[in-house]
Amino acid sequence: MIKVDLLEYLQLLCNCEYLSDLKYNSGWQSKLRALSAPEQFTVEEWNQTLEYLTDHPIHCKTLREVQTYLANPALENTEKSD
Repeated sequence: MIKVDLLEYLQLLCNCEYLSDLKYNSGWQSKLRALSAPEQFTVEEWNQTLEYLTDHPIHCKTLREVQTYLANPALENTEKSD
């Protein structure tokens, strides 16, 4: 099986041509929340992905903390604008 990291997988899910386009895609939060098997990615991958997308340091220690972070409505306000 080929291993794809979370950012690359999200890029595919959001139909972004470039990885950097994810920051400007309004659907990344809902795509991450809807993943059917979030445990297929490490907590480190989740932290790196969320830090990249939000430009804020993320220090989750467990997948449950990641899910709590994703459930926070304030996350919607981290979208980038042109």
